[in-house]
Amino acid sequence: MFISFAWTTKAFLSGEKTETRRYWKDKHAEKFNVGDIVDAYDKIPLHDGKKIGRIRLINKPFQQRTSKMTEDDYEREGLLWMEQNGLTIHGKKPSDFFEEWKKKDDLVWVVEFRKLDDDETA
Repeated sequence: MFISFAWTTKAFLSGEKTETRRYWKDKHAEKFNVGDIVDAYDKIPLHDGKKIGRIRLINKPFQQRTSKMTEDDYEREGLLWMEQNGLTIHGKKPSDFFEEWKKKDDLVWVVEFRKLDDDETA
């Protein structure tokens, strides 16, 4: 199993990103469980993605409406770090991207994780 971090690769690599939201089908989300170790990619392998690390899921993925995201979620998504470092998402400031996402009120899967060190074993 893998998760790609195309929009937030640098935040992931910095260790500031500790959760991600996904538009997954229920059947796919059910494959992920607390404690699972998952490969992290910079984009999906099908599009020449490269493995950039591994994560351990600290909770079972759960669903949430994007309108319910908080400032803490903004930070855990790595967006505060990205904004502080002058990075954008599709040419937008992370704070603008976040606010637009909240307005959509989409139902997404939230994946909470801890990035593993390169030498850390299961």
